[in-house]
Amino acid sequence: MNDDKLTPRKLPKQLRSKDTVEAIFTAAMQILERSETEAANPAVAAIAERAGVSVGSLYQYFPSKESLISALIRFHLEEQVSAVERSLEEVKGIPGEQAAEKLVTGLIGGKRSRMGVERSMLRFFCRVGDLYTLTEYDERMNKAVEKYILSLGTQVRPLVDPATAAFVIANALRSAVLLSLIQSPERLHTPAFKDELVRLVVSYLKPNGT
Repeated sequence: MNDDKLTPRKLPKQLRSKDTVEAIFTAAMQILERSETEAANPAVAAIAERAGVSVGSLYQYFPSKESLISALIRFHLEEQVSAVERSLEEVKGIPGEQAAEKLVTGLIGGKRSRMGVERSMLRFFCRVGDLYTLTEYDERMNKAVEKYILSLGTQVRPLVDPATAAFVIANALRSAVLLSLIQSPERLHTPAFKDELVRLVVSYLKPNGT
């Protein structure tokens, strides 16, 4: 059931409107990145000012700050899943172990470079996020990983179920990285953490005895 407070007033169909909404999202991300603390609570006026729009214009698109944050979470998830899809396309054709190294390094690097934004998104998702949105993007990410696993051919152990393997790998990596981000951010800077995640993926998928 939709909550009017969380639903944008109008979708940005025209290029100018789309650019305005993206400017609002970018401004919100920048403010979150600069001011993330346990008590951080970005003001609509500050977001509007950084985006170069009036508060009234912002409210034409989002009826409340909760609506803006909810849409921002969806925007963030879109960015994250699109990045995974691009990364998987980039490593197609190279040996699986090298691909795993490249993919895990990129995943950790992306979270590490935007810790403030990532922590804010996690915190705000607990307030205004919805499981439908998260599930939608999870399914898309799992499909991309499944497609990549299928492309590995004989580099993957026989009889592996690609859909199940994709679910296990995607969620194991994401959980390990996000929990580190919340509980022990310094772990994201250690080579051992990256090496263990690469080993987890490679050992799970590779044929026995190789």
